[in-house]
Amino acid sequence: MALEPHIVSSFVLRFSSVGEEEQPEDRRWRIRITHVQDQDEIVVGTMQEAFDYIEQALRKG
Repeated sequence: MALEPHIVSSFVLRFSSVGEEEQPEDRRWRIRITHVQDQDEIVVGTMQEAFDYIEQALRKG
């Protein structure tokens, strides 16, 4: 029985605060995501956008 090849995708997420909000719950973030295998990089503003990008990259293979 042949095993299917194992695919690995790695992502680096870097978070930088935007603005000067004192309360942690009010803080906004700039999220830079790098897809390691492609060296593709994008900057987003929400975790949902980050997850959407990662999901799209994983679907491309």
